[in-house]
Amino acid sequence: MLYGVVLAGGASRRMGQDKALMQFNGCTLISHASHLLEAAGCESVIVSRNEEGYLRDKIEDAGPLGGVHAAVCEIVENPSCKPSKKGKAKRHELLVLPVDMPRMTPQLLSQLVSLGRQNKRACFVENRFLPFYLPISSNTQKVLTDYLVNQGKRRVIGFLEHVNALALSSSSVENEAQWLNVNTPNDWPTNKPHHSL
Repeated sequence: MLYGVVLAGGASRRMGQDKALMQFNGCTLISHASHLLEAAGCESVIVSRNEEGYLRDKIEDAGPLGGVHAAVCEIVENPSCKPSKKGKAKRHELLVLPVDMPRMTPQLLSQLVSLGRQNKRACFVENRFLPFYLPISSNTQKVLTDYLVNQGKRRVIGFLEHVNALALSSSSVENEAQWLNVNTPNDWPTNKPHHSL
């Protein structure tokens, strides 16, 4: 099963307000990111956000990987994800997208999934570390926990390299606009951010 993970746990200090709840094309950035993941084929979307009603981190101050770790734990520990009586475990995968990339396209997200599935490896675009595709194996939770807790590391690209992720050539990704990352009011597509309700 392909799960989408929206990373919406940032402090939004540079934006001056909670950017996850800001309006883009008539919906919050959380909803917009969720729709992008669904359009890319995700059957279920998890929102990582340290607030009531969302998936909270299990490891404090772990950055984006804290949200990924919480999602992996949620999926692995879910009874429906356990092997059936026939002994065959269901295949589970993550497609991870930050909440602040409103111009990202379902086409690129789908491309990451397809390439990752073909090669049976995590996949991202070179010189970018988000979004990324991550197949969940029997030891993914252990490897990620070790990286964050025992090694004390936080860098997403470091983790992707650690699991031997495949880097998609950036030259094959022509649409530069999709990499827009909104961190400040000046980054907003219209330069006039729509405030949250």
